[in-house]
Amino acid sequence: MKAVMLKRAGSTDGLKLTDVPTPAPGRNEVLVKVHAATVTRGDVVLRKMPRWLIRLVGETPKSILGHEFAGEVEAIGEDVKTFAVGDRVFGTTTGLRQGSHAEYVAVPARGLLATIPDRISYEDAAPVPVGAMTALHFFRAGGLGSEKRLLINGASGSVGTYAVQIAKREGAHVTAVASGANLDMVTEFGADVVIDYQLEDFTKGTQTYDLVFDAAGKTTAKRARKVLSDSGRFVTTQSRHKETIEGLLAIREMLAAGSIRAVIDKFYPLEQVPEAHRYVEQGHKRGNVVVMIRD
Repeated sequence: MKAVMLKRAGSTDGLKLTDVPTPAPGRNEVLVKVHAATVTRGDVVLRKMPRWLIRLVGETPKSILGHEFAGEVEAIGEDVKTFAVGDRVFGTTTGLRQGSHAEYVAVPARGLLATIPDRISYEDAAPVPVGAMTALHFFRAGGLGSEKRLLINGASGSVGTYAVQIAKREGAHVTAVASGANLDMVTEFGADVVIDYQLEDFTKGTQTYDLVFDAAGKTTAKRARKVLSDSGRFVTTQSRHKETIEGLLAIREMLAAGSIRAVIDKFYPLEQVPEAHRYVEQGHKRGNVVVMIRD
């Protein structure tokens, strides 16, 4: 199979399209024919980090990057009962040695894997797991609820676009902070108030919030404290969190119900993964960057 291998940490020069053996599923694994994957900020970070540092922070080094994927079950291990050949699935490669920038990936059947809801395409399913699960996790940590006043900093990125949608689903009053070019998009998703960060510093405003969610990882608790209510909380994607199958199934339900949808900025073929990395690295992507491996 073809895969983009990380030959050495650092610049995108270390990413090379290579022919490698197709993995065989173990007894409790599912072999997925990958149709779509993504390049995320996390992929860029891991590309730059030496393997010893990746292990030090508790991650598994990957010679093939790519965290999210959507595809079709090609084969199953002899002990797998929950999936069948031909199932359309999506999930993440958390804790695995191979990522999704490849034509096939073998993943645990009891890992972070779920069936794709009907009428959702591979390219619309692939970008959902990481961003939506991240938003859901931090909302639960921050105590999101109906009628709460919420500010989302970085509302036009992958995590941020899901955060706006999930928050409105829960009945919160949402103030979205984004660039002027993206204010119409976050308004479309239901944001009640929008702030152009290029023109206004939200920490200098007079409005207070029950929850400030830094979806872009670009502000601090100290700065956000100025606009928090007495019982308000600050959460940020700079904190680590654990992905769970419960979280994946929760966002699958939202996807099936039409409560959330992916925003896709750009598409790249597998051989252009280095170009996708360079684009994501600029820090201005709108939603998600998708790698199309099969039509």
